[in-house]
Amino acid sequence: MAGTAATVSVLGLIVFGTLASLLGKIVYELSGNDFHGDEKLFRKPWATTTFMFFGMSFCLPIGWVYDYLQRRKQSSEKQSDTEPLLTPEQGAHGADGANGANGLAGTAAEDSSSSNKHSSLRNTLLLAVPTMFDLTATVLMSIGLLFVTASVYQMLRGAEMLFAAIFSVVFLKRTLNRNNYIGIGCCLAGICAVGISSVLSGQGSASAETTQAQILLGMALIVCSQGVQAAQVTVEDYVMSDIGTAPLQVVGYEGVFGCLAMFCVLLPLVQHTPGQDGSGLHEDSWETWHLITHSSSLPYMVPALVLSLLCYNIAGMFVTDEIGAVARTVLETMRTLFVWMVDLLLYYTPLGLGRLGEKWDNYSYLQAVGFVVLVVGTVVYGRGDDQHVEAHKATLHSEHPHLRWRGALQKIQDLHRPVHRSTFGIASMARSAVLISRHAKAAVAHTAAMREADASA
Repeated sequence: MAGTAATVSVLGLIVFGTLASLLGKIVYELSGNDFHGDEKLFRKPWATTTFMFFGMSFCLPIGWVYDYLQRRKQSSEKQSDTEPLLTPEQGAHGADGANGANGLAGTAAEDSSSSNKHSSLRNTLLLAVPTMFDLTATVLMSIGLLFVTASVYQMLRGAEMLFAAIFSVVFLKRTLNRNNYIGIGCCLAGICAVGISSVLSGQGSASAETTQAQILLGMALIVCSQGVQAAQVTVEDYVMSDIGTAPLQVVGYEGVFGCLAMFCVLLPLVQHTPGQDGSGLHEDSWETWHLITHSSSLPYMVPALVLSLLCYNIAGMFVTDEIGAVARTVLETMRTLFVWMVDLLLYYTPLGLGRLGEKWDNYSYLQAVGFVVLVVGTVVYGRGDDQHVEAHKATLHSEHPHLRWRGALQKIQDLHRPVHRSTFGIASMARSAVLISRHAKAAVAHTAAMREADASA
């Protein structure tokens, strides 16, 4: 049963992740009739951003239902309060309390701790902070996607690793090892190769003319967005350290906050911003609705985009819970490859309707080399992170030999931030040592309290 669930989750992650990336570009290539009855391309990055957060918001009720069902299921399996925090049985399932067997439901220990420190309302409002980072990054990526192909867009998102490394050194005071530096070097080389191939090929859109300057602008915006997302990881570590909200609910709350920000602030703002519609600055929301309702394809593609994002987030949560964050990193790399393969298929088959996809040219070989180098850099950098985690675990074990860490710390290593943001999943690994340190403090404090209680008894 567990094997079947893992297989379904993996297929869901690849299929819906690929669809989400492709549909994000495809909607830009489709058209509808404007107010004058003329056909116009749907080049609406701000509207696309709204669709993405709207899809994320549906994770909230799903997360509530899932959390309720898991708590009911595990309520009969709760252990006595007098048992140690990290018993061998708990270590086998994770160090996150009675419901640690499933990272999707959150941890009972963290939920209990957070309820004492923060009100539920404050916990929810704190999620607005990382949402603003996520919203900024998504807007930058959506605008950048106007000018580059889906495959280049997906590969350039690997730049998050570079910024995650920088922020982990500056803010988390982390020391990089040799594998980390090799991974960073490969990442830089891969991004440069992908970027050069994109500029030389001149491919950015199958339906609209794209200049080399616009391609460069699009790539710059995508790379900058990864810096914002890497900064978000650091902000989450400081702002959300005491929040025990389950990952699906985090995604849902961020979707709600993002929709509120778009509808109440950003969409009205860009409505009155001077500029040409479709350039990334000015955007007419009334025309957006008119294009959707006066198109033969957009009324189907937009809901498909929302649904694919929702299913991708859910599948990603289950994949990380079933087979771990490291395996999910490999699957995300496969997703990037599938995006490119399907985009080529759309161009060379009738499925693309003669206006979708991207072609293979002489510069595609350079892009393929860049992709391989990016993958190698990701794997090598991940090994460097594993070395950091193992070294930290050894140090903690020597300092606290009375605690049984092995199973608990393995579960902590698989903890992840909301998965819709990361392409390769590397940024989450940069937080492993911090999460371990936090759990170590909690475990030591709990052990001391239990010893004191035993002594007084």
